[in-house]
Amino acid sequence: MDLESERLERSQLESLSTAELIRHALTESRLLVRAELLHAKKELRDEMKAARTAGIFIGAGAVLSLIALSCLFVGAGLAIPLGEPWNVLLLGVVVLAISGLLLFLGVKRLPKKPLPHTQERLKMDFQLTRETLQ
Repeated sequence: MDLESERLERSQLESLSTAELIRHALTESRLLVRAELLHAKKELRDEMKAARTAGIFIGAGAVLSLIALSCLFVGAGLAIPLGEPWNVLLLGVVVLAISGLLLFLGVKRLPKKPLPHTQERLKMDFQLTRETLQ
């Protein structure tokens, strides 16, 4: 999709009728909206990829946490008669540490602010429009 419009010089704009100026403004507005939508779609795709990766890490961390808790409870149960359960307890602690790391990495990768670039561009567009109309 070609988003370039015909740029008019100031002298050309001054010679246009009101209807032509409005038509030109609407065309420029349509192009701006299309461009912003394309940027927002791209940014949303990028954020969805990051959220998918974060979801995988969080899911893996949650599953390993359940396994680790199971190991710890089995180890604690076997530890009561004071036999050789320390291997199970050690394994539970290691798996719990790995699951905590995966959960931390997953939460850290979650997008904090949705579509920050699009929001910034819209603010700039609004400011430029306001300055131009004053």
